[in-house]
Amino acid sequence: MATLSVVGHAQSTSHTPTWTDGIACIVYSHCMNCHNPGGIAPFSLLTYNDAFQNRQSIGASVAAFSMPPFPPADQPKKFAHANTLTAHERAELVDWVNNFAPLGDANAIPPIPSFSSGPGLSQPDVQRRVPNYMVNTTQDLYRVFVLPLNNLTDKFIQSIEVVPNNRSIVHHALIFQDTSALPLQLDANDPGPGYTAFGGTGSSSSTLITGYVPGQGVFEFPSGFGSKVLSNSNLLVQIHYPGYVFNQMDSTEIRIKYANGTVRNVTTSPVLNHVQNLVNGPLVIPANQVKTFKAVRTVPMKLTLTAVMPHMHLLGKSFKAGLVHNGDSTQLVDIPEWDFHWQGFYTYKSPIFLPQGSSVWAEVTYDNTTANWNNPHSPPQTVTAGEGTGDEMLLLYMNLSGYLPGDTLLNFDPSPHWDHDSVSCVNYQIGSTELNSSLAEVLWSPSEQRLYSDQRGPFELCDALGRVLASGTWSEPSLHLPALNPGVYLARWSQRSARFVVTY
Repeated sequence: MATLSVVGHAQSTSHTPTWTDGIACIVYSHCMNCHNPGGIAPFSLLTYNDAFQNRQSIGASVAAFSMPPFPPADQPKKFAHANTLTAHERAELVDWVNNFAPLGDANAIPPIPSFSSGPGLSQPDVQRRVPNYMVNTTQDLYRVFVLPLNNLTDKFIQSIEVVPNNRSIVHHALIFQDTSALPLQLDANDPGPGYTAFGGTGSSSSTLITGYVPGQGVFEFPSGFGSKVLSNSNLLVQIHYPGYVFNQMDSTEIRIKYANGTVRNVTTSPVLNHVQNLVNGPLVIPANQVKTFKAVRTVPMKLTLTAVMPHMHLLGKSFKAGLVHNGDSTQLVDIPEWDFHWQGFYTYKSPIFLPQGSSVWAEVTYDNTTANWNNPHSPPQTVTAGEGTGDEMLLLYMNLSGYLPGDTLLNFDPSPHWDHDSVSCVNYQIGSTELNSSLAEVLWSPSEQRLYSDQRGPFELCDALGRVLASGTWSEPSLHLPALNPGVYLARWSQRSARFVVTY
């Protein structure tokens, strides 16, 4: 953009967000599932006083795009039921914190929404509860519990819900099925309910059904799809309990609703993995190195992809996956800042067609240096593939079905945005600037200090107060902005505009 020039300041905007005219709505809708007195988050955001006392943490986390936790970058419209903030909402929160978090009209404080730790799946066909388990651990604990399903015939799961008995200590869970006797043997050999197994279940015949993360409710397979459970299966529930939890009891419950009639089977498998698909393997990360691996696999038949789940351990730095067919490339998922503690399945709003003969690939980077605060070894040591905390993995799970014409036209989530609380958001327009036709698509890259957009033509750059910092003609794919301080900015063209948050 060669014609960019700095100009004088314009008059500032008069809008200052307050708790009562929008901030409470955003917090209650996007944050309270975890930030409640019994939640997994380190502090509650139930009241204005709670939010005010933690305003700096809110501002920093929102500006850094680390909260709410949805690791895939720049793709909230690609995935169904994604708890993400619009640029409008993110800017409102940052502005609110920067203006000393005002309350607003004390007579118009929105009511605190009701929330429950109880189940959401009513009248399930199956209810199984993990035996009472007392958690005492200084390290991350992965405990597998074996729950017989007693199903005499094959069934298809339509809905499944994981209901933690003690939400404050259940970080996440993975649900498997298994028809072998090995999990029962592992359970019998380990004192107390269940057995400890990091990464997998310890049984090669286990197949993944779904996962649970804080704030998640009922997991619904798309209409007409379901997960087949073989007769005489055991349900394996692997629960991650975080470190430094003592004398805390849990008895997580699993609720299942079976599908009626004929449905299409969804299989969940690690289509890309470090055992079979590495181009530059084996998976060995030398000490004091940042190393990238690539995995590739040819699609053997026409398939429909409905969801993905990337998986690594503590050295993970980034995870990117895509599809290539006849020279055309489709991005499947991009997690630029891997966080081991926030993993999950990401369901597409519309399925993706995997043509026969196409290639799925993953490019994964590991950081085995002292710069990685999650490095389990101090000093760093050479790390290889394995199930332990100090080992590593490269897995890309996929939810797959046989392809049928028209699959890519299906819409699993027609809602334009994460559902907001109906009580506290009565007078708040949900991400209004994000959902209208004048919205521009922009991407800020902190590492490159560049702003990307598909817009062209006359352009202005404004700060959070509405002051015009620069103007000119946008004529290239991106603009280098090394002089911008962290904060909220507005990119404005003649017909479209978008806010973005600068971090470094």
